Amino acid sequence: MNVSKNQTQPSHSRGSLVHSSELPFIQQGENFLYDARLLHKDLLVKVKFEDWIRRRISDYKFENGVDFFANLRKSTGGRKGTDYLLTIDMCKELGMLERSEIGRAIRKRFIQEEKKARGISHLPKETALFKGLKAKRINDRELYPYSDIRERAGYSRHGGGSHRARYWMHFIKDGHTLYVTAEFALHLLRQKQVINNRVVMQAAQPVLPLDFGNPLLQGGKA
Repeated sequence: MNVSKNQTQPSHSRGSLVHSSELPFIQQGENFLYDARLLHKDLLVKVKFEDWIRRRISDYKFENGVDFFANLRKSTGGRKGTDYLLTIDMCKELGMLERSEIGRAIRKRFIQEEKKARGISHLPKETALFKGLKAKRINDRELYPYSDIRERAGYSRHGGGSHRARYWMHFIKDGHTLYVTAEFALHLLRQKQVINNRVVMQAAQPVLPLDFGNPLLQGGKA
């Protein structure tokens, strides 16, 4: 697979570094990314990094802009190299592909650290979502500060422009503060719960080894 140099890709400078225990994730919006060079080191791969990552991308059809993001590094006088930021799903899959105890341990660590980074076990119950927040009442509708609601629902405080455009009827700005209805606040929390549950389900240990017994992985029909 060829890595596109013109594709818009995340970079370290445009993301925020999120330390979850020992894993320095790079957050881009709602995505958590990990430096491929660090993963290569974690897995104790003996193959040269550039050869290893390119071979994995080619053999397993990982997609630039979906599974990973590639950025051409500035030249330091020698040949230009490429930095790769990997999605956590790709990291977990690469760990399994090593077919080693280290690979399996790395995969489990990513599962646990992703949960911590995403705050999967820390989402409030619906009854506690509004606790301590001062409501604004307009036309018999209760509204709450949108940034506070986003943070409590497991999102970053800033962002959500697409939500505002799609569900404009649930938003109102008063002074410098953007408010959202209680109905949409609950919708946002439930949406995050679904996303987090999907992460847990996809991260589950397979019933059978990755390369054995699964007809879909062997080119057969389920």
